Amino acid sequence: MALVALEVNGAALVGATAAGVLFNEPGVALVQKRRVAFGRAAVEEARRDPASGYRNYWELLSDDPLPRPARGFRSYADLAHGHMQGLWKRFRDAVGDISGVVLVIPAGVAEDRLALLLGIAEEAGLPVAGLVESGVAAVRGAAAGRACLHIEATAERLAVSRLIPHDGRIRREEILFDGRPGLRHLRAAMTAHVAGRFVAGSRFDPLDLPATEQELAGQLDSWLEAVLAGGELAIELEAAPVTATAVLGRDDFLASIERLLGAPGNRLRSWCTGPGAADVYLSGTLAEVPGCAEVFARLLAAEVQVLPAGAAALGALERFVPVVGAGDRYVLLKSLPAVDSAGGPYGTRTARPDAGASPAGGDGETGERTPTHVVFGGRAWRIGAEGLHLGSSPQPGGLSIVLSPEGGISRNHCTVVLENGQAVLHDHSRYGTSLNGAPVADSAPLRGGDVVGVGPLEFLITREVGGDGP
Repeated sequence: MALVALEVNGAALVGATAAGVLFNEPGVALVQKRRVAFGRAAVEEARRDPASGYRNYWELLSDDPLPRPARGFRSYADLAHGHMQGLWKRFRDAVGDISGVVLVIPAGVAEDRLALLLGIAEEAGLPVAGLVESGVAAVRGAAAGRACLHIEATAERLAVSRLIPHDGRIRREEILFDGRPGLRHLRAAMTAHVAGRFVAGSRFDPLDLPATEQELAGQLDSWLEAVLAGGELAIELEAAPVTATAVLGRDDFLASIERLLGAPGNRLRSWCTGPGAADVYLSGTLAEVPGCAEVFARLLAAEVQVLPAGAAALGALERFVPVVGAGDRYVLLKSLPAVDSAGGPYGTRTARPDAGASPAGGDGETGERTPTHVVFGGRAWRIGAEGLHLGSSPQPGGLSIVLSPEGGISRNHCTVVLENGQAVLHDHSRYGTSLNGAPVADSAPLRGGDVVGVGPLEFLITREVGGDGP
């Protein structure tokens, strides 16, 4: 009898067997008068007929009535049950005699939804063997003394787990970020960016007509992958009633994604720089969004290891051990045995930050890459251990850049200080400080080229170099 694993992330439902990944499909349902379909079989038609399509039922899992009930599906739980039955049939057809199913769950799922998910799985006939959190399943091990960050996304939220090796196991210590943007928001931003390029180039908005909206949706990933590879791409909409052309630029596109991911990136950067920096792993589902891996590498100033699709299901299948004495009680496992080899499984690839960004790990270059000055109004102030204060009133200790008391500027707004060889921004204001257009939560490490926002003003973070620089 065989054990199988199922990643229950509505953005990507991945099933794995001993032979490898069996299926990888989105949580999409199509419910029409004469047809019901789930997963990949439903995607295209649900996009053309949105009134008959359902997308977030795994994430919004509940017994509450659907906004538009159809064909006996009264709730999101009913849709999940129908989809689960189809997935279970695919397992049985491929494997035959199955001893149990390990359910792999994204970090941060609420307990009431876990309970409902278990009830749906059991009602669909799955012999549930246990529950495992996706981060510890996907990341098989870590170098001694090093933590890991596992970044994943569902349709509605981004979740970042901090993992640490301990006593031959790797376990999730805490969730560092849990909130927007999810995959739905990233896709919407990508669509809006490309639509905006058409408006700028031809004064035609492809989102105004169903035919051009569908064409944009169908071409979106291929266009963006081409512009990422080539730097610039001229495109045209064949379905438009007028000539509709646009030019996509690599830097503009990446900047649009960076704005959306800036807030979580600012919060996480401190974990990825300097001595003791964590290794970073990006889930395959999130990495499939064009530009995401590169943007995270930029924001975190670190190398990002990209996990292949299905890494969590395969990792759970490889290392899951049932909890002895659990009986019919299910425990969400937040640790699994580590393997001897450090890092992620199954041929990870690496996204690297820009050449000017500080690498993670403290390999001797960090001091050389640390920013040295804050530039504003044609003047440069050196960043030192005593601190450089920005605000509308002078502050004791260190230097102060005294600003006009405009709206949005506090008396002691923020401080830039050199700590352990790393330039760090600390926010003290009631209005908030931004870093590269995204809010800072308490503090964030800085790198050359960063832009700090204080009210309506912007300060450039830069680094003094000798000669022509490195």
